[in-house]
Amino acid sequence: MRPLRFATGLALILSANVTSMSLAQGPGSGPPPPPEVAVVTVQPVTVPVAYEFVGVTEASKLVEVRARIQGFLETRDFSEGAYIEQGAKLFTIDPRSFQADQQIAVARVEQAETRLNLAGQEVERLRSVKVPGAIAETDLDQALAEQADAAASLRLAKAQLAKAELELSYTTVEAPLTGFIGKAEKEIGSLVDASANSLLTVMRQVDPIYVSFQVSERDYLRYEREVRDNEIVLADGIDAPYLEVTLLDGSVYPEKGVIDFESAAIDVQTGTVELRATLPNADKQLKAGQFVNVHIRGYVRPDTLTVPQRAVSQSPQGSYVYRVDDSNTAQFQIIKPGPWAADDWIVSNGLAAGDRVVVEGLVKVQPGITVNPVPYTAQENAEAAE
Repeated sequence: MRPLRFATGLALILSANVTSMSLAQGPGSGPPPPPEVAVVTVQPVTVPVAYEFVGVTEASKLVEVRARIQGFLETRDFSEGAYIEQGAKLFTIDPRSFQADQQIAVARVEQAETRLNLAGQEVERLRSVKVPGAIAETDLDQALAEQADAAASLRLAKAQLAKAELELSYTTVEAPLTGFIGKAEKEIGSLVDASANSLLTVMRQVDPIYVSFQVSERDYLRYEREVRDNEIVLADGIDAPYLEVTLLDGSVYPEKGVIDFESAAIDVQTGTVELRATLPNADKQLKAGQFVNVHIRGYVRPDTLTVPQRAVSQSPQGSYVYRVDDSNTAQFQIIKPGPWAADDWIVSNGLAAGDRVVVEGLVKVQPGITVNPVPYTAQENAEAAE
């Protein structure tokens, strides 16, 4: 009878345990509900396109101010590094010898004019004789030749005077442009000439100012292809791409630039194409030689699929997202992301319009599980993060 009693007692204990477990779980218990995840529905949008490079500012004009004559510097009439207007006097070269040459040339012109007048009077006198045979034809020919020679001498004298006056004008060295002037390369009393000792200073025009930057061959080819295939187009109301500049302190330069130069060849040493833009610089905020961040704007990418950056993860197979199908099942989806568009990734392959992609709750998701999708709101998420 003992085995029967033992089996009966064991059955009562197991029954009590099952009853207690059922009471603990409560009525209507079952498997846990699907995890709630925030999803975004992928739709084609138009996103702005911005290309970013590192550029260097350059003077739009750089002129070496040089002496054109030989002489001693008498004055320096500017402050080094100052902003100089075109035509302002910079240097004076001792003009006395050139003033003397100019006076000599003036006298020679006067001599030539006197000689020409005399030769002309002789010709008129000989032509006024009406008596046949009174003068020989050779006398008239000789007078005409003297008149022509005197006229040539006058032209030569005037040319020498013009040259003397030009050289005299070179004794005053003026600013060839409006811009910043550099250091004086020669001091007062220095002997200068028109060859090895000619450099006096350098001037730079910075309004407008150039910004040069290098584009890699790969980026240049991609840009050309996207423009050719209409993957990127100019935004409505934009006639041409424009350039914005950000300074190294993070401030945005207020003026926009226009790209007006593209190198005709690729630099074989760096594998880059040089581009240059021109920007207004009336307040002289930019100086030549500054490093700046260059942003090319004006293009948009139409009919583009994007997903928030936080929705994209990485795996050995590449970038992926979790896509929620019509039965609310999470699917592992490999994608091919393109460049960023603000806080989103541009997706060039792997998704279609209307696909739902998990943005929040990724730690709860495994491929093939059922989820409870709710709409993702970026603003609410940002407020929650704050």
